[in-house]
Amino acid sequence: MKTPVKLTKNDLKFIKHVKAHCKELGVKCDIRNTSYVRYGKSVACSGWFDSDAKELVVAINSSTGFQVLVHEYGHLTQWQDGIKLWDKGGLAMGFVDIWLAGFTVKNIKRHIAIARDLELDNEKRSVKLIKKWNLSIDTQDYIKRANAYVQFYNWLPYTRKWSSPKNSPYKNQNVLNAMSSRFNMNYKKMSKKVFKTFSQENI
Repeated sequence: MKTPVKLTKNDLKFIKHVKAHCKELGVKCDIRNTSYVRYGKSVACSGWFDSDAKELVVAINSSTGFQVLVHEYGHLTQWQDGIKLWDKGGLAMGFVDIWLAGFTVKNIKRHIAIARDLELDNEKRSVKLIKKWNLSIDTQDYIKRANAYVQFYNWLPYTRKWSSPKNSPYKNQNVLNAMSSRFNMNYKKMSKKVFKTFSQENI
């Protein structure tokens, strides 16, 4: 497995755990040596977990590839735990995908908000995983990236497009500088500062 960052023994143990857990649940674990993967026809992204298709896919060959693996595995735990937000969020994200493809969707802001809340729950799970497994991921840095990703859902209604893999909110330094290193931001609405930064950086 080639990655731009050096993985520690704990990181490798975690990857082994993810593969074993996926196998146990009948989930295909597809960790690709690419910098991005394409979800459907409209979205190039870093990875996903799909409970219907029973697959976890991650582009590991990027600077944030390992972090994305932790994130997508977090989604698997949401599904396994059967949280109420999982089914609601999956349905909402389906509507968001349809909307991103150019179709009209009623109550799209509500669907985006549900998808955002699912992501926020997952980011908190991901930080717990980082701490539990003592992974080589700086938690404060991760939370900044997580906050950028969650805030991106509040940005979607203004652009109606997914971010470019080369300029994603969690890789853009100016966006990260505007984020908190704790889960204490306003997630219901973008602040003027955050909105201005996303706009200036053309996310």
